[in-house]
Amino acid sequence: MGKKYFAWLLLGGLFICYVISNGVILNTLPIFYPALLEEFGWDQAKVTRPAQMLFFSVALISPFVGLLLDRGSPRRIMLTGILLMTAAFFAFAYIRDLGQMIAVYFLFSLGIVMGGIIPSMYILTKWFVRYRGIAVGILLVGSSFGGTIFNPIAAWGIGAFGWRGALLLLGTIAGVCMFGSLALLIRNHPSEFGLGPDGKVLGDSSGVNKEVAQAAEGPMLGSTLRSPSFYLLMLVTGGMWFCIVAVIQHQALYFKDIGDKLPASAGVLSAFFFCSILGKIIFGKLGDHYPKKTIMFAATLNLALGAIFLYLLGDYPGLVWGYAIVFGIGFSGTFTMIQLLVAGFYAGKAYGKILGLVTMVDTISGVMGILVLGQLRAAQGNYGQGLQILIAISIIAAISVPFLTPPKTVRPQ
Repeated sequence: MGKKYFAWLLLGGLFICYVISNGVILNTLPIFYPALLEEFGWDQAKVTRPAQMLFFSVALISPFVGLLLDRGSPRRIMLTGILLMTAAFFAFAYIRDLGQMIAVYFLFSLGIVMGGIIPSMYILTKWFVRYRGIAVGILLVGSSFGGTIFNPIAAWGIGAFGWRGALLLLGTIAGVCMFGSLALLIRNHPSEFGLGPDGKVLGDSSGVNKEVAQAAEGPMLGSTLRSPSFYLLMLVTGGMWFCIVAVIQHQALYFKDIGDKLPASAGVLSAFFFCSILGKIIFGKLGDHYPKKTIMFAATLNLALGAIFLYLLGDYPGLVWGYAIVFGIGFSGTFTMIQLLVAGFYAGKAYGKILGLVTMVDTISGVMGILVLGQLRAAQGNYGQGLQILIAISIIAAISVPFLTPPKTVRPQ
């Protein structure tokens, strides 16, 4: 395969790393919660506390990693993150109390920030401009793909080896996949191959030099922080992350609550993440051809409908597969469009710092989603009021999307 196609191979390497960083750590580890509840006697609020800390740590660390990306080698930063994530998997298998689990999740948080979505998006925006929408969609499929294939693997491992043995299995798979991808497929910039974005050869007559110049433009951090539109974008993305992370971290526990009415939660979760694969590809492709705000609006409405289905499951358990489809597609489409809007608005010299700030706000919102849902469940004995709050927030975020405006330094999205 010629070097002009290396961008797609690189995307494959980033995809594999993202399968582990988000697909396994965020979307598969919650399947271990019921086993932890049984062994340690924790309640729902306690068992999700490490995840709350993880997202809070990610929020604090992200701006600093964004600054490093603007100044250093993204590949070296990813190597550090991969080392930390791999170590955390093996350490998790030997925890004996909640404090140790929190320490392990702190290692996960460092690894996710340095080896996950932030450096992956930073590298991807250097390699793709014209095909950025579909490239981002493919990358973000990694988290859904991880949930789809590793939830059954983890469930099988728990049954076969116990939850500790299952974690050792996941850690081995994670280390081999991530280190191999970084060594063979991931490079910082297409200029290392004499290429511009989308695999075009530098110096040819196809407009690549113009695309390289456009990729280097973008607003500076100071002007971004003075723009009201930036804070409206934070309201939208933060609200979406509040809902997305809260549901992902609590849905297995919610299914356990209504288990007498709802069978085979592991199968539902696999269907959920499989549908999110479709959502990321579909919305990523649409983002290359239609106004991004329009597609973002459609995705957030889909998310709100899925949240309504989730709320109704206690009375109408037959909606569970409808929930898996609608919310799976909705949350993945929203996530994809968030990344495309931020890259489309702010890619340039300060993109790393701005992406770090966006990630900080989104992850703090995710922490609050986990915390609010967990505390309401512990206080009231059910998830009803918490899910009502999620529905309201998702609707408010959807209504806000049409009012988003790009910085003056880039073309409207």
